Amino acid sequence: MLILTEKPSVAKDFAKALGCHFSKGFYQSEKTIITNCIGHLFKLYEPSEYDSSYKDWNKLPIIPDKFLYKISDNVKAQAQLIIRLLKEHKNDSILIATDADREGEIIARECLNYAGINDFNKIKRFWVSQALTQEVIIEGIKNAKSLTSYDLLSLQGFARQHSDWLVGINFSRFITINSNKKLPVGRVQTAVLSAIEKRCNEVQNFIPEKYYEYHGTFSDNEKTFTGILYINDINKFFPEKLERNVALELEKINNLINNKAELKETKTEKKTIPAPQLYSLNDLQKEAFNKYNLSAAETLNIVQKLYEDYKCVSYPRTPSKVMGEQNVDLCINVFNKLIQNDSSLKEKYDNSYITRQNKRVFNDKLLEAHHALIPLDILPDMANEKEKWIYNLIKNRFTIAFLEACIKNINTFTLSVKDKIFIVKTSETIQEGWKKYIQKDSENTEEEFQEINNINWNQVILKDIQKKEKFTKPKKLFTEASILSFMENPKDDINQEKLSGLGTPATRHTFIPKLQNAGYIKIEKKNILITELGLTLLEAVRTSSISAIADISTTTNWEQKLNDDPKEFMNNIKTYVKDSIKNNIKLDIKFSSNGIVCPVCGKEVRKGKLNYYCSGYKEGCLFNIWQKISGANITEKDIKDLCEGKKTGIKHCVNKNGNNFDCRFKLDDNKKIEFIFEKKK
Repeated sequence: MLILTEKPSVAKDFAKALGCHFSKGFYQSEKTIITNCIGHLFKLYEPSEYDSSYKDWNKLPIIPDKFLYKISDNVKAQAQLIIRLLKEHKNDSILIATDADREGEIIARECLNYAGINDFNKIKRFWVSQALTQEVIIEGIKNAKSLTSYDLLSLQGFARQHSDWLVGINFSRFITINSNKKLPVGRVQTAVLSAIEKRCNEVQNFIPEKYYEYHGTFSDNEKTFTGILYINDINKFFPEKLERNVALELEKINNLINNKAELKETKTEKKTIPAPQLYSLNDLQKEAFNKYNLSAAETLNIVQKLYEDYKCVSYPRTPSKVMGEQNVDLCINVFNKLIQNDSSLKEKYDNSYITRQNKRVFNDKLLEAHHALIPLDILPDMANEKEKWIYNLIKNRFTIAFLEACIKNINTFTLSVKDKIFIVKTSETIQEGWKKYIQKDSENTEEEFQEINNINWNQVILKDIQKKEKFTKPKKLFTEASILSFMENPKDDINQEKLSGLGTPATRHTFIPKLQNAGYIKIEKKNILITELGLTLLEAVRTSSISAIADISTTTNWEQKLNDDPKEFMNNIKTYVKDSIKNNIKLDIKFSSNGIVCPVCGKEVRKGKLNYYCSGYKEGCLFNIWQKISGANITEKDIKDLCEGKKTGIKHCVNKNGNNFDCRFKLDDNKKIEFIFEKKK
């Protein structure tokens, strides 16, 4: 039997469970061969590889009859090994053990397709999301179904991959040729940009409204506590438009001081606060940003190192917050290992809570492709500060996730002082549970009330009143943490209904860097702001035939349609792409002036991706200077000096034979680069 896994660590787990040894680049025994991918081994062709005429960006639409794949350069050796093994064993039993999700399915199918295998009769699918202990692996192999049972999942995966390619390639070119500037767009990233722009507008256009709160200080001669004055059962007190006579109202309020308070009503609500669940990647990234100001990409890189190099945490790219129901023993073993290194954890450990009955931790129904992020071993001493931060977040969350819930009684007392109503809220802790460790392990985000018990209500007097002027507040600008939350749970703009998520847990962290690199957004003091270029792009998109990609509801609805019928979805996407590019759009791209004037025609010189060029190129000006000449970098200051007829500073260059030399650059009479060699003193 040939077993194909998605990553090296999983192949190693299978080898350990099945008694295989490593030889010739893969694991094997007398009856079994185990090999692994390294994520995606193949990538889609570039447009010009289908047809050389597509080098011309004006040739649209680009819709291949059949999508073709090639081996990615960085994994060529491993891909060739897998293809060889698949071809050699195509008539034997094959077990696909890539990740139990859509992405894992197409990773395997790409390999099978490239190897020319289309007969799936002898191919089985291992579908397990539990931690891969020996028992789980053996049982998973035993229960493996025919690969054909997952054909719909495969169709969905390829439809998503191909539709993103079609939208990204065609619409990026469509926008670019209409603006004469390379402007990438995409099914998800443009929708995310639209959400950022909407939030920036809401904050910028928000008009704060003033209101007042009156906080009364009460005492029964032994205890002091506060209550809030309520008028007409609303929680904004004396809005300015209703406060016609401020002095009179203040006099009425102050007349309440030193009067007895009468208890009118008491309500008690039992509040159960369960321990926080284990981390998914998304949740870890949000926590790391809020606590340590680490970007989502930086957090992923760190936890990837903890997983791959130090082998002290589980697989990081997980959407799950739970473990599988067969992973109870694994968690007990991890806890015991942590206790051996840190005896203070004994206080938290209670074996009775690490059971299958604890559905907040062990729940197969909520388990996705991988179980939640947990520690697996002790962090090595060589780890740096940031690695310690992330590891400790994962470890601390693991050590409190199994603990008892915190239980409180929330008491609401309604007091009357001369017919004015004050509300007093207090809390009484019945069971501290996991909250006992909150200061050590996590930030307390729960609402807290005054913890006051046994008040003598017959002796309560209103001692003082403080008037507090307040203003309504706008929503907060997006940060990397809050945009991750939004992508995970977007809402419809009109009905505020929850929509399908934007992107996947493994890709959501990539969109902010993409938008930033394209110049559509900028980040200031953690806040994500849209730029002039981002606004221009969205305005053009929204008033054009491709407006759907800037609409969050449409983008998330595509995901639902893809799930329902991937073939029909793909046909609709192709039709949408064809129809959309028929009408030209106009973009008024505003370039910031850099003060560099073209020495040929006098127009502004702009920086491109690889060169500096004259903005008058549409009128035929051919002035152009590459950003790298003979191995030397040309800076914006160099360009300014050259265009003003000056020489650059000394440049360290390399000739065609690989020999180093120094020179300066200047423009000759034809406005071309000339090398200036100076005699050595």
